[in-house]
Formats: sequence, structure tokens, C-alpha cells
Amino acid sequence: MQRDILFLLSAPFEDHGQPWFCASCAMMEGALLANAHWGDSIEVCRMAYPRPRQEMIALIGEANQGMPALVLGDASKAPAEAKQHEGRCFLDEPKAIARYLAAAYGGAGPHP
Repeated sequence: MQRDILFLLSAPFEDHGQPWFCASCAMMEGALLANAHWGDSIEVCRMAYPRPRQEMIALIGEANQGMPALVLGDASKAPAEAKQHEGRCFLDEPKAIARYLAAAYGGAGPHP
């Protein structure tokens, strides 16, 4: 894997008969709108709500299926707050993801 992969929940999704959206994923969708050029450098993978999410499990393990999640293509560029699964680094907090993407690819990051 060489490109960073951003996993987001597709919206809206249904849970217990109600339509929902993930607020953290919505924040990332907004960051992608503000920084459309990120889409040229990373892969964005929008997934359905139900688990298991096999593509995520294969990369960062069964315990790490929450979204948003950014799986880093190059572990040597991982920030200090990155988590690891079998040598693969990932971020799972929206502000940390947006900070990383702004630093790595340019553009607007979250206000402190």
C-alpha cells in the first residue's frame, strides 16, 4: 500500500429504523470539500454502516473498524498520535486526520 486511504461512512445510513449520519465523517467530508486537491493524492473509501468491514479489518484489524479512519501508506510519515496495527499506522480522530492531510498535501487544516 502506498497511498493513504481515508475510510468514511456513507451517509445517510439506517440504524434501528432511523436515518443517521456520522458527525465525525461529515466533518471529514467538509474538509474534503475545502481541500478538493486531497482527492488527487489519497484514496477515499466510503463504506456502508453494517459491520464487519472486511477492507478495514484486512488493513488495521477487527478492533479498528470505526470511522473516520486514515490508513497511512507510508508508516515513516506517521505523526506521534498515530495508532498501529501489525506495523500499519492509522489515525482515527477527525482533527488529527485533517491536520495530517493538510501537512502532507497542503491546504486548510482545522482551527485549533
